[in-house]
Amino acid sequence: MVVKLIGYIWWQPYWSKMTKLSDIQTEKQKLEGEIKDSIARRRPIENCVRSYDNVIDNEWCNNVIDLFEKSKPESFNTGHKEYTELDIDNLPEVRSEMGLPYEPYKNIREKFLELMKTNMNRFMKDVGIDKLHFPPVIDMENIRIKKYTDNGKDHFGEHVDVLRSKGPSSKRFLVFILYLSDVEEGGETSIPRYNLKVKPKQARLLMFPPFWTHPHKGEKVIKGTKYTIMSYLHYGDQLDNNIR
Repeated sequence: MVVKLIGYIWWQPYWSKMTKLSDIQTEKQKLEGEIKDSIARRRPIENCVRSYDNVIDNEWCNNVIDLFEKSKPESFNTGHKEYTELDIDNLPEVRSEMGLPYEPYKNIREKFLELMKTNMNRFMKDVGIDKLHFPPVIDMENIRIKKYTDNGKDHFGEHVDVLRSKGPSSKRFLVFILYLSDVEEGGETSIPRYNLKVKPKQARLLMFPPFWTHPHKGEKVIKGTKYTIMSYLHYGDQLDNNIR
């Protein structure tokens, strides 16, 4: 009995120290978690740029490219931007009864809309945006397919996508750029302010705010052909237009 008591007394200080050490480790882990959470909630603004790979199957991308090549895209050549574009929501042949796109444009629109919805929620979670701070009513802009070739001219100079107080562009708050093709060299979407460059890769989706906070540019394609399909989320006006 005496031995046991002495043993208990002898071990007690060390047990107490071990308990305190365990408490310290627990508190340290808790503090580290709080710090990480705090950093996540105060992410630098460049972290509002996200790219996701393999968001859709390659066959779908190739089908969109084929449709583009069989259509009559519009050419842009202003010096600041040069490329060809197909607005699938604004073509005469796309407008059928009730203003709905016909097949296969309709299928492209529906698939891309689905992709936007899914990755909008993914973006919100990754960036740490509370649903209470995200627009409750959301519309989307026309869907455009673009082509940049390695002719030494095609590019889109540095710009922002919201400059006016009126018109469709004034409502933009998130851009979606889906790369439909791989590009061997060049053609990156760059955001110089944050030293960011995103290389075109088939089925890669790029998302970021299109404001003055993120001036961006489409670099010249050195080798290959870049195809993209893109649109924007808009601040909505009516609940029945909500895409969420």
